[in-house]
Amino acid sequence: MTPTSFLTVDLVSGLPGAGKSSMARASGRASIGLQGSDPEAVSLAIASASSTADVMLEVHPSAVPVEVAISVIAAGGDLAPAPGTGAIRLGNFVSVLDASSFWRDIRSDTLAPEPPATCVTHGEHDRTVADALVQQIEWASVVVINKTDLASAVDCADLRDFVRLLNPSSHVVFARHGRSSVSPWLPPRDDMLRWLQQSPGWIRQLNGEGLLASSRTGLGCFVYRDPRPFHPGRLADFLSDRSAQAGEILRSRGLFRLATRPHVVGSWNSAGPTIEFEPTGMGSHDPDSPWGQEIAFFGKDLDAATLTANLDACLLDDHEFVGGPLEWTSLADPFPAWELDRDDA
Repeated sequence: MTPTSFLTVDLVSGLPGAGKSSMARASGRASIGLQGSDPEAVSLAIASASSTADVMLEVHPSAVPVEVAISVIAAGGDLAPAPGTGAIRLGNFVSVLDASSFWRDIRSDTLAPEPPATCVTHGEHDRTVADALVQQIEWASVVVINKTDLASAVDCADLRDFVRLLNPSSHVVFARHGRSSVSPWLPPRDDMLRWLQQSPGWIRQLNGEGLLASSRTGLGCFVYRDPRPFHPGRLADFLSDRSAQAGEILRSRGLFRLATRPHVVGSWNSAGPTIEFEPTGMGSHDPDSPWGQEIAFFGKDLDAATLTANLDACLLDDHEFVGGPLEWTSLADPFPAWELDRDDA
């Protein structure tokens, strides 16, 4: 039987100046800038490639990595294979990090570079540099820590451990000028998209599958759970006044409930100094929906006891809890309203 040939589409992401192009040159692969993240843009980029075996697409920092991966799969169903190749398959998702600036960038609230004007899938641009970095790590199959010659050994080791916390399954290599003594390229997986969707460390931590709970230099993860909903006013006070009392939170992600929105499961998402709350599509009584809070916190020198006590103080107390949803909805709620589909309301 003749083995199936493939056009493998690798994806590479990184902030400007991280060294994506240097890594491509060092690997001997030509890279193509991806103008947009929709299947049409992916198809055009693949069609412009001269290679018939391996294509490397550079993902813009404003793009959501997993959405680009899904677009590659969709483009594979629509695009005629190049002569001499068979099916199109998703290869590695490689994220290139700048070791010399990472710890400054992850603590920044500045906006990531603007998306291309041709990218029609993005609305108002509000992604921060920190948010772009954590997504690049969490959705990667390979993480290249580049420019190690411009950073201290301690910073490089901390960055490696932070990557392992955010994405325990990723292949991590160190590099200088995009060159590494270890090849960052892995054989493509048949189930790469499904594998990527289960890679983020916060998912692994909430499922009890985290492979690294802490490092020798104080980086660690703590999971907070409680069945009661948050009092929105007290939660807002915590975020503004007490969130730093238990150490430096660099990333947090999970599911939560606000008492004033009892029928909606919320998405808790912070990266660096910014935090975003959005509604999820999960039904209130869905078997996979949490009763209350399931949030993974990643950071430096986290004090689990203090963080637990401060978050517990944000929950409804016993008197408020027995009042039920009709009374909960009368509480003051300082957070922006959520736009809900009718099916979610």
